[in-house]
Amino acid sequence: MHIIIAILGALAAAFWAFTHFMNAANQGRETVRDVGGVIRRGQWNRRVDKRLIENLSDPREAAAVLLYQIAAYDGHVTDRQYQSIVAEMREVFEADEETAEGLYAFGRMAVGEINDAGNSVRKILRPVTEICTPAEKRELVEVLERTAEIEGPPSDVQRRLILEARRVLLDA
Repeated sequence: MHIIIAILGALAAAFWAFTHFMNAANQGRETVRDVGGVIRRGQWNRRVDKRLIENLSDPREAAAVLLYQIAAYDGHVTDRQYQSIVAEMREVFEADEETAEGLYAFGRMAVGEINDAGNSVRKILRPVTEICTPAEKRELVEVLERTAEIEGPPSDVQRRLILEARRVLLDA
């Protein structure tokens, strides 16, 4: 009889030890998840300031973002729109071919990050409002209008973006 009691006692001790270790393992997993969440949250906070439109300082880059967005509202940017935008940048910004191509690529990349530049017009146009003359601001609005008309009459979203840009640039 005493052997059966010893076996039952050993089984009870083994069960208690097993549940105790399982609880400790679960708490350890939760701690690792919490630490991982803190790390991911910290990476996200650092990433917020890395969006291209957050640190714009060149008015040409700001204009490139809006020009690309105007063309992208029609769907995929066509070769005709691309050629026209690069030509406008060369003429209006007095940029060489390589600089105009770089500005176009910058605009495409920035729009890819923010999805719709129409939601951030004031932030995007900050360097333009701070640096450019009233004549240059008017010229930018005209370039936006010409870009919107490349593939036909401007759509409603294109007109809204142009109106918002005009309001920010010319009514300020």
